[in-house]
Amino acid sequence: METHIEPKTTVHLSDHEMETIYRIRQCLYWEMDFIGRCRERKKEGIGLCNLPYQTLSEEKKLLDLAYELYNDMEDSNTAYNVTLDLVIDEIEKYIRDNPCWNMESEVDE
Repeated sequence: METHIEPKTTVHLSDHEMETIYRIRQCLYWEMDFIGRCRERKKEGIGLCNLPYQTLSEEKKLLDLAYELYNDMEDSNTAYNVTLDLVIDEIEKYIRDNPCWNMESEVDE
């Protein structure tokens, strides 16, 4: 009995396409870290705890703002988790100071 195996083809991507994929994956992994840390802080009672925890993974505008803040604050001399906490503090302050920010989602009490 002879089986026919198709040769595998290699996908060739341009440097720009590879860079785009890398950036998207990097952002997605960062968002998972951000959401996880937000939930840890809520459980531990750290910070203002005023984030929309139920829908946090769907809050694209909030996640984009947090990632932008992270990129602005990122410093090779500061630990990743410290910077992540600083970003969360800033997002919590932003939500506190802009009550209309999250009108579509209720903040989990």
